[in-house]
Amino acid sequence: MPDQTIPPPPLPVQKELSNFIAHESSSSFSSLALRIFTHQFLNNTPYQNFSKHLNCTPQNIKNWQSIPAVPTSAFKLPSHPLTCGQHSTKIFHTSGTTTETHGSHHLPDTSLYELAIDHSWPLPQHTRFFLAPSASQAPHSSLSHMLSHLNHGDHSHFLLHDSQFHLAPLFQHLSSGQPLSLIGTALAFHHLMEVHGPIPLPPDSQLLETGGYKGSSLTLSKPEFYQKLSQYFSIPLAQIHNEYGMTELSSQAYASGPEGRHRFPHWCRHLIIDPDSGQPLPSGQMGYLIIHDLANLHSVAKIRTQDLAIGHPDHTFTLIGRDPSALPRGCSRSIDHTLS
Repeated sequence: MPDQTIPPPPLPVQKELSNFIAHESSSSFSSLALRIFTHQFLNNTPYQNFSKHLNCTPQNIKNWQSIPAVPTSAFKLPSHPLTCGQHSTKIFHTSGTTTETHGSHHLPDTSLYELAIDHSWPLPQHTRFFLAPSASQAPHSSLSHMLSHLNHGDHSHFLLHDSQFHLAPLFQHLSSGQPLSLIGTALAFHHLMEVHGPIPLPPDSQLLETGGYKGSSLTLSKPEFYQKLSQYFSIPLAQIHNEYGMTELSSQAYASGPEGRHRFPHWCRHLIIDPDSGQPLPSGQMGYLIIHDLANLHSVAKIRTQDLAIGHPDHTFTLIGRDPSALPRGCSRSIDHTLS
């Protein structure tokens, strides 16, 4: 007999959300966000405790801006996984740095995660190659899962195996002269440029880097890094893109060029808040980035990051980078107390 304490899947909400992601239906973001908050409050016990601690309940929250956001560090507390009660069939782990505790994002399935990928992917439908391990090599990496999904489970175009580059499939395609999309972490691109001669890409090719400087010795500014990529791959700066995402989210924001602003898809919203007061800041001021990702139906939709950003009136943001002082010691311990 199944465990009666586990709530059934929220099929009506999930179906409405899936339709909203796929078609930007008539559902308003705010009303859907409030319904999802109610579901997560009722079924995610640690999040309910956290929300009650802030005196936030479905009865007194009237708009999406007021829904409480959990810090990303809350995903690093194994004693209180942020799930809505369903059995987890997929667990993504954060990479973190060598001094950090790794976090985890538990999902009952990856259908919403993959739907979000399909409806936000910004690049043309060129043949894709990846400077990253495949999902079979890195089963707990959300990035590897994303890239494997984009390539329909075909692992032959993954060019990084056991920390070694295997570029033969890429060179074989280059001989055709057809455009391609090359995708990987910033560090993978950096290492490739360090160990291999220039690799000119065919006209109209696209390059997407997913960040990954955190915890590394790479000190290049973004304009400097993009200039190196442009010269090495013989590709215009406008055809170099960045993906901003994290294991704790199910959706990503994208920007183009070294000065490009990031934009999330229509089922996400962002806020910039004052680091001290926690209050929203007007456009043009720098603060912490909060992301409200409705595709995070099965965990927590609203996440407070440790990244600094500047918001703009057109609903884009300029990413400044991680606040180096954002992890005071003892933070996880205090969050653990609140969640429990």
